[in-house]
Amino acid sequence: MILALLIANVLFSSPVVVPVYQLIEQTGGTLAARRMFADKIDAIWLIDLFNLQLPGVALESMGIQLIVLLIVMGLSYLLVSTLLAGGIIEVLSSDDGLFTMRKFWSGCGAYFWRFFRLMLLSLFCYGAALIVYFVIERSIETFAGQATAYEPVALRKWANMSLLVLLLAFVNMVFDYAKIRTVIRDSRQMLDEAAGAFKFVLRHFLSASGLYLLLSIVAIALFILPAWLRSSINQSSAMAVLLAIFLGEAAVAARVWSRLTFYGAELDLYQRLGPRPAIVIAAPPPTGVEFLAATTELDERSADEQEGQTESAPNEDSLAANLPADAEPSTATKSISQIEGGGSKDL
Repeated sequence: MILALLIANVLFSSPVVVPVYQLIEQTGGTLAARRMFADKIDAIWLIDLFNLQLPGVALESMGIQLIVLLIVMGLSYLLVSTLLAGGIIEVLSSDDGLFTMRKFWSGCGAYFWRFFRLMLLSLFCYGAALIVYFVIERSIETFAGQATAYEPVALRKWANMSLLVLLLAFVNMVFDYAKIRTVIRDSRQMLDEAAGAFKFVLRHFLSASGLYLLLSIVAIALFILPAWLRSSINQSSAMAVLLAIFLGEAAVAARVWSRLTFYGAELDLYQRLGPRPAIVIAAPPPTGVEFLAATTELDERSADEQEGQTESAPNEDSLAANLPADAEPSTATKSISQIEGGGSKDL
């Protein structure tokens, strides 16, 4: 599954990388552009681009086209991420947890529209976090106009930026659990799932936030390490270039693995601390009851027939009483024996 997601990342990054490379190539006569070709990010190149200081390049043409392309590809990547999230959680929440293409793509199709609605809800929450940030920033600017020292202003700006990061992380965490609840409960009420995820995070805030913080630290470390190694390579030979490409893809793969780890760990935490599903005991089938009643009725009929046969059979005492008084007992006994044996002899 990591390989499939890595291929998707490469495919979506290619339409952006190629125009950026062409833009750098058109400005290859400058020192900043040569540093960019040497895989060294140079902020002076971006400043020259926006100040129209690069020969042969106009920001109104190439730059605006690049910005529009970045916006389009960013929105497309967001939609594809929403699509793939359904398949990821579907595979992780299955009984065996094994990846199959059928299971993955069925989850992508089943939950895309639901996750898309969750994405729209999350955009409102992210916007609310940004509004809080700008309101506080405005008050800091007002305070800066009256302050006599810059240190208190800088501290407040750092605190405001930290608050923004925490709010964005909190919103991201809540909607991760909303996606997990949607898959586990197979729900279609996205407002209810978002509210339920918010309650779950507040009820288990230490566990949820601690897990998110730990995973974030691991993800950042795994991404920075190959990226730092890649930047330290002197790409003066073909092998060095291939090694730099490999380390770059390793950084992307680490980011993909981190995203899967987030979903897997949060899913496990929700299954441990979340509400237990109700166990429904099915009623026994009615066929066994009907068969038992029919058997009981047959037994009662057999008992009645046996009693009727017993009452209709001749009794020895009644036959002996009907014989003449002077008859010999042996003759009476013999007659009774003949009657019981079904014989046709006369008395």
